[in-house]
Amino acid sequence: MVKFLGKRMGSDHSGGLIDSLLLIVARIGANVLTLVWTLLLVRLLQPEASGHALQAISVAQIISIMMTLNLESGAMKVVVPARHDGQLEKAAGYIRFNRQLVMMMTPVLLAIVGLIYAVGIAVPETPATVAAMVLAIVLVAMARLTARHASALGVMRKGLMPRLLTGPVVLTLGLGLAWLAGLQMQPWHVVLLFALSEGITVLIQNRLLRDDFTFLQHTRSDRSEWLGWTKLGIWLTPGLIMTEYRKAILIATAGLVLTGTETSLFAVAFSIINIINFGVVAVDVAFSPRIAQAMAARADQRRDKLLASSGAIKLAGLLLGAVLVLLFGRMALGWFGTEFHDAGPALLIMLLIPATSVVLGPATVLMSSRGLGRQDFTGNVIGAISCVVLICAFGALWGVVGAAIGAVMANLLGQIAMTVLCRRKLGVDPTLATLRHLLPGNTDGSKTVSP
Repeated sequence: MVKFLGKRMGSDHSGGLIDSLLLIVARIGANVLTLVWTLLLVRLLQPEASGHALQAISVAQIISIMMTLNLESGAMKVVVPARHDGQLEKAAGYIRFNRQLVMMMTPVLLAIVGLIYAVGIAVPETPATVAAMVLAIVLVAMARLTARHASALGVMRKGLMPRLLTGPVVLTLGLGLAWLAGLQMQPWHVVLLFALSEGITVLIQNRLLRDDFTFLQHTRSDRSEWLGWTKLGIWLTPGLIMTEYRKAILIATAGLVLTGTETSLFAVAFSIINIINFGVVAVDVAFSPRIAQAMAARADQRRDKLLASSGAIKLAGLLLGAVLVLLFGRMALGWFGTEFHDAGPALLIMLLIPATSVVLGPATVLMSSRGLGRQDFTGNVIGAISCVVLICAFGALWGVVGAAIGAVMANLLGQIAMTVLCRRKLGVDPTLATLRHLLPGNTDGSKTVSP
C-alpha cells in the first residue's frame, strides 16, 4: 500500500499522508485518554479539588512558554533552510541556544515563585502543588522544544509521538491504579504525576533522537542571530497559544460569564470536538516540514500540491468526524452524566470550528515557516481578542449555546485574518481552492495569488 501511494502521489505526498494518519490516530487516542483520565480525576477528587489540579496543569502548560520564549516555534524557519544550505553551525547553534535558554530561565522562574510567597500574594494552591507545578513547567518546555526540533530535522514522529501519547498514558495508568487501590489523592499528587509524565516524555524523545542529534557533537555553534530568533519566537507566541492551548483559553473565557455547571457543559462539548481539531492540526504538522522545504527551495508547484494533498486529507477527516458526532455525540455526552445532554446543541455548533479551519487552510503554518512573525502575531491576536469578546458577549446572552457561537465566530475571524495576510505577504492561497492542483492535467501549480 505504501509503495502504491508512493508511485501515485510521490514520496512527499505519501510521506505526508502516512505521517498525517499516524498523528491523527495518536492525537485522537491521546484525546480519548484525556477524557478517561479526566473522568478518573473527578472520581478520585472532589470537584473543587479536581478543579485546582486541572487549573495548575493548565497554568504549567501556558507558563512553560516563558521558559523558551517560544523560540522553538521558529525551528522550521531557521533549521530547515540552514540544513538545506549546508549551514550546520547555524542549525546547531539554534538548537543549543533553545536548550540553554531553559536552563537560564529556570532560576528566573524560581525567583518569581519565591517573590510571590515572600510578598504574601495569596494563591489557592498549596506549596506542594506549586512545587509540582514548577517542575512541570520546566519539563513541558523541554518536551515541546524537542518535538519542534525533531520536526525541523525531518524526524517528526520521534519527537511528537512521545509528546502526544506519553502524558495521557501515564496519567490514565496512574490515576486508574490509584482509583483501583482506593487511594485518597490531593491536587498536588495529580500535578506531580503530570510532571512525571512530561519527564518520561523527554527521556523517550532524547532516546529516540539520539542518532539524529549526533551532528551536534561534531558541529560548532553559530548563535550570531540569537536576537532575531528571540524576536521571531515572541511574535509567534500568540499562534502557539491559540493552537496548542486553545482549549484552556476557550474554557477559561467561557467561565467568566457562565455558571460552573454551564462551564462544565461547554468544556465537555469542546473536548469532544477537539478530537477533530487535533486531527486537523495533525495533518498540518505532518505536512509542515515538507511545505517548508518546498518554500525554502522556491518549488511553488511542489508547495501547492502539498497544500492540496493536506487539504484533501483534512476534508475527508472532517466529514468522517462530523458523521461520528451526529451519530454518537449524544451518547458520548451521556458518559459524563445525563445532565450533559443539554450540551448537544453547543456540540453541533462547535463542529464549525474545525470546518472553518479546514476550508480556510493552514495560513499560520505558511507564514511561520517563512518567518513572518509579525503577520502571524497580528492574525492570532485578532483571534484571541475575538475569542474573549465574542464568547463573553454571546455567552452572557444565550449561555452555553451563545458561548459556542462566540467560539465559532472568533475562530472564523482569526482564520480569515490569517488567510488574508498569507495571500498579501506570500502570494499563496492556503484555502481548499488548492484542491484543483490534484486534478489530472493541472499544471498551474507554479502560479500564485498576486499579493
